[in-house]
Amino acid sequence: RHGSSLDELTLAEFITSGGYDRHVRRSRLRYQRRRDRLITALAQALPDPRVTGVAAGMHAVLHLPPGMGEAETVAAAAARGLVLDGMRDYRMPGMDYPEALVIGYGTPPAHAFTTAVARLCAVLQPGQPISCP
Repeated sequence: RHGSSLDELTLAEFITSGGYDRHVRRSRLRYQRRRDRLITALAQALPDPRVTGVAAGMHAVLHLPPGMGEAETVAAAAARGLVLDGMRDYRMPGMDYPEALVIGYGTPPAHAFTTAVARLCAVLQPGQPISCP
């Protein structure tokens, strides 16, 4: 069970030519900008958003304010075409946890990211006009 020699040689060339390093740097910057836009939008949508996990990967955890239920928020997001996970999906059964959403900001294609963030804001501010960046 070995990888293809052609694939290995192609990867080796990609690394030694510096292409891989350029790709990683561009990607890191692109996703940092997305993360920053998401955090800015959440700060406009909620009075005091508590967002954690933003420095670890391509997901952020939004702790929901009191009175905002995780299951209801996930369902409202689904009605607007968004796929969000509740923190419940990542916890051991029977454990107590705060109501929170896991938001993957790397998934939407570039042309759809602004719309996805605006829809998320609309879910978090029911009855309010969409005003997120």
